[in-house]
Amino acid sequence: MALSPNERVRLVAFDLDGTLVERTVYVWQTLHERFGSDPARRRRAQADYFAGRIPYAAWFQHDLDMLAERGATRAAMLACFDDMRPATGAHEALRGLRQRGYRLAVISGSLDLLLERHFPGRPFDHVLINRILFHADGRIAGGQATPYDLEGKADGLRELARREGLALEECAFVGDHTNDLSVLRAAGFAVAVNVKDPEVARAAHRVLDAHDLRALLPLFPGPPPCPPR
Repeated sequence: MALSPNERVRLVAFDLDGTLVERTVYVWQTLHERFGSDPARRRRAQADYFAGRIPYAAWFQHDLDMLAERGATRAAMLACFDDMRPATGAHEALRGLRQRGYRLAVISGSLDLLLERHFPGRPFDHVLINRILFHADGRIAGGQATPYDLEGKADGLRELARREGLALEECAFVGDHTNDLSVLRAAGFAVAVNVKDPEVARAAHRVLDAHDLRALLPLFPGPPPCPPR
C-alpha cells in the first residue's frame, strides 16, 4: 500500500519568525523598528536586492550596519527578543518529533541570536540561518549571511536532503509566510501554520488553523522503517 506524503517524511524543517517564534512577523523589521533605523534607507536596500542590484549578502550587511549605527548590541538585541516568545506548543512539538525519530532543522532568513534566545538547547540537527558576530563588548562585528533565504529556502531543503541521504519526498517543511513559498512547494510534505497570506495556504498539503504546534504531532506518526540493505 502506497504511503501518503506525511508518512514518507524523515526530516522536518521549520521557518523561525512567525512559525517557531511568535510576536514578530520578520525579526529584521522588529529590530529596525525597535532601534529606530531610517525606513527609507531600509526600503532602498530591499528594493536594490529584489531588483538584482545587490546580492543578498550585501543586503544583510547593510541591515547590520544600520542596526550598529543605532546602537544595537548583543545585550540590547536579546532584550528586544524578550518581547517575543516560542510559539504555543513549540517545545513540546519538537520534543515529540524528536522522540518519534525525525531529524529536525531550521531554514530561515532570521538570526541565530533569536534561536539562541528561545531555543537554547538547540533541538535541531541542522540550522541554516543568518549569523551575527560580536566584539567582546557586545558591539556588532559583522556576520555570515545565509544563502538559504527567500527563493533559496528550497535550495536549503535540497541541501539538507543531500546531507541526510534523503529524497525531497522524505522532507517536510513548516512555514507561515510568502518568503516560505519556494520551500513549501519543494517539500514532500508542506504544512502552513499561522498563515499570513492565502498563497501560503494554497502551497501547503495541510493548514493548521490553530497556532499550537502540538497540532503537528498527529500529522507525523513516525518515519517509515528503513528499507533492508
